[in-house]
Amino acid sequence: MPKPNVTMQEIADRLGVSLKSVSLAVNGAGRLSQKTRERILQAAREMGYRPNFAARSLVTRRSCLIGVLLPYSNSSFFGDIMTGIEKKAHEHGFMLLLGNPSGGREELRSQILRFAERGVDGVAVYPSGAIREVTDELCSLGVPIVQVMNRLPELGRAAVMVDNEEAGRCAARHLLAVGHSRAGMLTHDRGGEEIAARRRGFAAGLGREIPCEECAIGIDAGYAAARKLLAAHPELTALFAASDLAALGALKAGLELGRRVPREFAVIGFDNLDVAGQQLIYPLTTLAQPKERIGELAGSMLINLLEGRDAGPVILEAPLIIRSTTAVSADRQ
Repeated sequence: MPKPNVTMQEIADRLGVSLKSVSLAVNGAGRLSQKTRERILQAAREMGYRPNFAARSLVTRRSCLIGVLLPYSNSSFFGDIMTGIEKKAHEHGFMLLLGNPSGGREELRSQILRFAERGVDGVAVYPSGAIREVTDELCSLGVPIVQVMNRLPELGRAAVMVDNEEAGRCAARHLLAVGHSRAGMLTHDRGGEEIAARRRGFAAGLGREIPCEECAIGIDAGYAAARKLLAAHPELTALFAASDLAALGALKAGLELGRRVPREFAVIGFDNLDVAGQQLIYPLTTLAQPKERIGELAGSMLINLLEGRDAGPVILEAPLIIRSTTAVSADRQ
């Protein structure tokens, strides 16, 4: 049975290494060889070592808390990002203090005040339009800030994003390659600069202005917007939606109008949500945001900032996942 209250010194004595090496290993800090770090962590697990966060906070003058402002309560998309952040935070002995930026300005200010009261060591945030209104309060915390999915200059350089404009161009190139030059778009421009970048890239890839309809992010909203856009532009044979949920609504609209998918009507989404690939008859072609990877990189970036290392923006690709809504299978030709 593991011995209770095992100390780092006891781990050091057992392995014949320095106390400093054990401290670096269990705190996920400093420079140790991977082999040495793994050996120390394995011994710590076998001996039942449990870190004393209260004592650690007194020594390091840190709370071991990272504040996270993501709309997690109703979004599996941001849930995946949070999983990545949490993974890296736990590896380095930090825990997350969650806040949901979906409320109004006063609710956001209340959450930022809670971060201040708990003394968070850093903040990971999705810089939505609501966050734009409280940047002064966030900066007043005086801690490192890492942004995900988008970047507001007021909150610094540290950010993890995908190349949304190039992703839009990629969607256009694919539709042209499969014979759909008459394409429109469902957009959510109020969602932020990342959505607007997808629109710019798509128009640039097609080489012309594109018919667009704005809608909320949702299947019903995408359906209504697609019906409106196709009624105004019946010549369109393809739609690119700035989100998978809107794309699924567009797919429903096209099928109801009697369009054969994908020969007469092709659809591309964005995000690669689980629901996109799980459609039984028409799995959705989409651009895949590496959600958990974004979270892991954001978590690592925040740890680097806390350890005094610089961190600039990281831009990732959003690869195209081709499925039935743009690829004509032999039995549908």
